Amino acid sequence: MPAINAVVQTFPLELDIFKREHRNGMYRTDVYFICKVLAEMPISIILPLIYTSVVYWMVGLYPGWKQYLIAVGVTVLAANVSTAFGYVISASTSSLQTAVTLANLPLVPLILFGGFFINTKSVPVYFIWLEYVSWFKYGNEVMAVNQWRDVTNITCSPSDGACAGTGMDVLRSLNYSEDNVIFDIGAMVGLMMGFLLLAFVLLLIRSYKSKS
Repeated sequence: MPAINAVVQTFPLELDIFKREHRNGMYRTDVYFICKVLAEMPISIILPLIYTSVVYWMVGLYPGWKQYLIAVGVTVLAANVSTAFGYVISASTSSLQTAVTLANLPLVPLILFGGFFINTKSVPVYFIWLEYVSWFKYGNEVMAVNQWRDVTNITCSPSDGACAGTGMDVLRSLNYSEDNVIFDIGAMVGLMMGFLLLAFVLLLIRSYKSKS
């Protein structure tokens, strides 16, 4: 969510300047958009990297460098998908207040059906489509597999009741599968590219309207 809120202000704040300079032929829409994305991309990489580097070891996740690097990569990718979605919201409206409001509304169902609060088995059939557009779901599955697949023993006491004995048992209880990791990463990359393309098209439409 911070990644989205950081970019939803981008185009509403600069739209009038962009329209004027675009009409004067100073630059094309694609040049402006690409430069804007590239200029803000380091923030979408460095901040998740710092965040994960601190939190990963602080909360005691699986103590392996391979798992840590995978967690960093997934967090950075998820942050960039969120940023790309923020560009879509930002390019779709000229009002800053509207952009901020619209940015938060879709996130609630995406997070709700992303596996954090509801097991994917429990999602009603008519809401399943939300899973396929939720990068939270894909990222959550990869992170869960990364954390649990190498855990071979979980010590339980009689007072714990039902307890998973291994990491794979945990994954099965969450309805996650190691076989889905490549698909999940590909889906997140696809969503990011799709959101960026949609944001560019929306901005392109605005630039053509400003000429008419």
